[in-house]
Amino acid sequence: MPSIFTKIIHGEIPSHRVYEDDAVYAFLDINPIRPGHTLVVPRVEIPYLFDLPEAVYAALWSSVRRVAAAVRRATGCERVAIMVVGYDVPHAHVHLIPTDPTAAIPFPASIDQSDDELRAMAERIASEVSPGSPRYSPTTALIVVDAQNDFVDPEGNLAVAGAVDAIPAINEEIARARAAGATVVYTQDWHPAETPHFQEFGGTWPVHCVAGSSGAEFHPDLDVHPDAVFTRKGTGGEDGYSAFTMEDVETGERSSTGLEEELDERGIDRVVLVGFATDYCVKESGHDALRLGFDTIVLRKGIRAVELEPGDGRAALQGLGEAGAVVI
Repeated sequence: MPSIFTKIIHGEIPSHRVYEDDAVYAFLDINPIRPGHTLVVPRVEIPYLFDLPEAVYAALWSSVRRVAAAVRRATGCERVAIMVVGYDVPHAHVHLIPTDPTAAIPFPASIDQSDDELRAMAERIASEVSPGSPRYSPTTALIVVDAQNDFVDPEGNLAVAGAVDAIPAINEEIARARAAGATVVYTQDWHPAETPHFQEFGGTWPVHCVAGSSGAEFHPDLDVHPDAVFTRKGTGGEDGYSAFTMEDVETGERSSTGLEEELDERGIDRVVLVGFATDYCVKESGHDALRLGFDTIVLRKGIRAVELEPGDGRAALQGLGEAGAVVI
């Protein structure tokens, strides 16, 4: 059911509008803390502010700045406080509240924490925002996408430039994931010798990763652990781009690789993606993971792009970020 803010935006509920554009709608709070108390709301209905697509998120804060300046001028206040709480209405929104020294908004009461507790929390948060690596747990799966000879070896049939240089970073993530009790998944393209996926049979790509061939094997520098989860795709001649689904080249019908079910059984709620190639299998795996409800992280240091067209890799990461993935 649409939120009350969506109904206000659509004019189904009256409001005292102060500003609107293609991305946001701003109006006065009907239960104001101070005169001029304004709500700035994205038109897209998403409950959590930080789940907004990147472009919408940027547009929201640009409008917040513009409206806050207007509120300050209109009310004559010294400052405009910004609050984001969001529990009352499951639709991301920002409060703009005029304040001055005589009517400041009280800050929530503090809690007592020891230096050790503060240090431990700082380490946990730092590990989550670090540009190097995410924090792993038993509910995380590291998915190593198609680190196979035909993609990684410079002499491979479909070699991805720089792929071999990413293997050490991938091995580092495998070690970190295993140490934390996370699930490690290895995917493989596993094509029949004749498939409409290949150029000579009407497809896009040269022959690569034929089932049982040396090109389909994992690169020898990759750390492969036999107790991991192994997923093969494209086994029936499909386009096997995603770790989660395959698509029939002729009918477009999609089928599961079985990975979603495996991760659900293990209680996985977050996936981390590394492997090849950024603009195809990593991209499609990421979009499928988001569609299936997994929090999704893509590690730049552990991926490389094919770049059939210049900029394909960058565009793939931008699209994943806009769809809700964290790219670090």
